[in-house]
Amino acid sequence: MTNEPKKYVNKSETSLPELVQHVGDLYVYLIKKKLLIMVFILIGSLIGLTASFIVKPKYTAHLSFALVEKSSSGGLADLASSFGLSGLIGGGGNGAFSGDNLLEIIKSRYAIEQTLLTPVNYKGKIENLVEVYINFSNLRKEWTNNKRHPELQNLCFPVGQKRDSFSRAQDSVLFKIYNTIDKTKSLSIVRKDKKTSIVNVDFTSKDELFSHFFVEKLMDETYRFYKQTRTAQSRANVNMMQHTADSIKNLYEAALYKGAGYSQVNINPALQYAAVPRIKQENNAQMYGTVYAEVLKNLETLKLDLARETPIVQIIDTPRLPLLKEKIGKVKGIAIGGFIGGFIIISFLLSVLYIKNLFKDSK
Repeated sequence: MTNEPKKYVNKSETSLPELVQHVGDLYVYLIKKKLLIMVFILIGSLIGLTASFIVKPKYTAHLSFALVEKSSSGGLADLASSFGLSGLIGGGGNGAFSGDNLLEIIKSRYAIEQTLLTPVNYKGKIENLVEVYINFSNLRKEWTNNKRHPELQNLCFPVGQKRDSFSRAQDSVLFKIYNTIDKTKSLSIVRKDKKTSIVNVDFTSKDELFSHFFVEKLMDETYRFYKQTRTAQSRANVNMMQHTADSIKNLYEAALYKGAGYSQVNINPALQYAAVPRIKQENNAQMYGTVYAEVLKNLETLKLDLARETPIVQIIDTPRLPLLKEKIGKVKGIAIGGFIGGFIIISFLLSVLYIKNLFKDSK
């Protein structure tokens, strides 16, 4: 029992000359099979050449932007507090929709579906981007032979159709397209550097115009949603203050008209009581004028704070035609196909040889 491990170790040890001899034997063996190897290399090259004609090229649209975050000033919170709105304003402009989360919003289902439902002028025809995707992806051909879902054969996405009126089939198709974009990593959003706010957005598809339009519209939809969400409460405060200002203005103008009417009354000692309504209207007009001026000042302050709070997206690079094109060239296809064909047949031959040697050793 004590001698068996030693025998095993001795068998497993291979000297350098033996290793060189073994490699040489393999080389000689492969040389004998060179005709078969050349046939497989030729077949692989032909397949690669065919693929270079069949496989459609891919087009990548690139867009880069810098997000300028603006923190709300303390004056907004103080002013809102004076009007009883302090509870409506939280801790500034940060929170769920901070700058970092903008990257997640860009590739969210909401943003992508809204982009797909955006109308564009595609080769002289106004249609939604989702229709362009369906056409160049040949989805309608698949739907024609789909007997399980016959409603897909006449499915379309008309321009202007409201989202809440979509059928179940339309929602399913939209989700499938979103899922395809997400799983194939067609959309890439990368921050250039953690220390900077520059973000690169790249989208790749088999249609050049679709890639171009998709990136532009996706950025527009994302920024619109992001800006509205970040400034929703501030805009509500401005609208409320504007409504108050309009109401006070109407009261002020009505008081002025009434005061002017009372001033036409012919006052005499016997009718001095007639001056009382005039004096009241003048006081009302003066009070409304003072309040209106103060409200206008506060309204302008709210508008200024809203402008300060609104994030700015500065576009640096926009996609321009022609886009970056990724295509399997003829030479590249032949080289890759030949390499794969040769690798497959050589791996197969060596595997067969190894199995044969194992059977010989076992005997």
